[in-house]
Amino acid sequence: MNNLHFSMAYSFIGPSRRERSAASINTRASLERAHTMSVVRELKRSSKAPPLPRGKDFHVFFCFHLGLPDKDWVKVVSRELEYLGYKCCVFERDFETGISISANVKNALEKSVRTIVVLSSSYINKEWRQMELEYMSHGTEGISFVPILMEPCGIPPFLKYFQYINATGGKETWWRHLVDTLRGSAPTLPPRKRYHVLFAHNMADTAWVSKIVKTLESPNVGLICCYPGRDFKPGSPVIENVDHAIKRSVKIVLVLSQNFLALEWKKYYDGRMRGRRPIPVLVNNCELPPSLEDIVCIDAQSEKDLWWPVFLGALTEEDPVNDDSVSSSSKSVVSRQTEKR
Repeated sequence: MNNLHFSMAYSFIGPSRRERSAASINTRASLERAHTMSVVRELKRSSKAPPLPRGKDFHVFFCFHLGLPDKDWVKVVSRELEYLGYKCCVFERDFETGISISANVKNALEKSVRTIVVLSSSYINKEWRQMELEYMSHGTEGISFVPILMEPCGIPPFLKYFQYINATGGKETWWRHLVDTLRGSAPTLPPRKRYHVLFAHNMADTAWVSKIVKTLESPNVGLICCYPGRDFKPGSPVIENVDHAIKRSVKIVLVLSQNFLALEWKKYYDGRMRGRRPIPVLVNNCELPPSLEDIVCIDAQSEKDLWWPVFLGALTEEDPVNDDSVSSSSKSVVSRQTEKR
C-alpha cells in the first residue's frame, strides 16, 4: 500500500517537474531566438546604404575581368549590395550605348562614390593595363579606390598604397569589412531627416563653408550637408528655406562672423532653434550675442589639427536632444538669456 502511494505521488510530481523543465527550455529558446532576430535586424539596419551625395548616381563602380569566374563573383556581390539599397554601376552592364568605353568609364568614375577594383590574375594580365591608363588620363583626385583581392595575386603598384579587402576566404571573413568601407563613418540618417548638418552662414563665408563641406561629403566621411549658397531653393523666401533646412537637418553649425551675427543670425536664426543644440564655429573674432554666450564654441581660427577632430566628433556623435521639443536644460538657458536681456 505504501509503495502504491509512493508510486502515485511520484507519477504526480514527476511530470510536473518535467513540464517546468520543458517550459524553462522553451523560454530560453524563445529568448535566444528573439536575441538572434534583434542582432539580425541591427545588422540589416547598420548595413543599409547611406544617401547618395549631391552629384553622385552610384555608391560603387565595379571594375573587373569580364570572363568567368570574376563576372559571376561581381554579379553575386553587386546583387547583395543592391538588396541593401546600394546603387551599383557594373562595367559594361550599366554603360551607355553609343559612346566609347573610355567616355563611359569617365562618367562612371565621376558619378560613383567609390570604385571597386576586383583583383584577379586574369584582370591584372588583361584589363588592368588599359584601366590604369584610363584612371591616369582622367585624374585620380577625388576617386576613392577599394581594391578587393578575389584570388591570391600580385597587387599593382598603382593600388598598393590603398587599403585592400582580402576576399579570398569565406564571406564571413570579409563581407562586413566591405559594407563598413562603403558606408563610411557617417551615421545613419534618422527618419524624416535629409541632411546630417546644416551650415548657417553669411555669404561672405561661402568659400570657407564650401571647402569644409567638400571634405565632409568626401567618401572618407560621407556626411550629407546643406548650406544656403548651394542648397536653398531659388525663388522661395529665405525664411521658408531656413525653416525647411532646420527641420530636415540632424545638426546645425553656426559659422560665426561679424557679418553673420549682424545679418543672418538676427533675421533668420535667432529664436528658431526650437531647443536644438547648435554647434557654433568661430571663423573670425566677433562679440557673441547673449543667446550664444553660454554655448561652448569651436575656434576655427587656430590650427586645423587642433579644432578639426573636435568639430568632426561633434557632427558624428549622437545628439540626445529631441528636436521637436525644448529640453529642461535648453529652457534654463533661454530663461537666463531672457533675464539678461
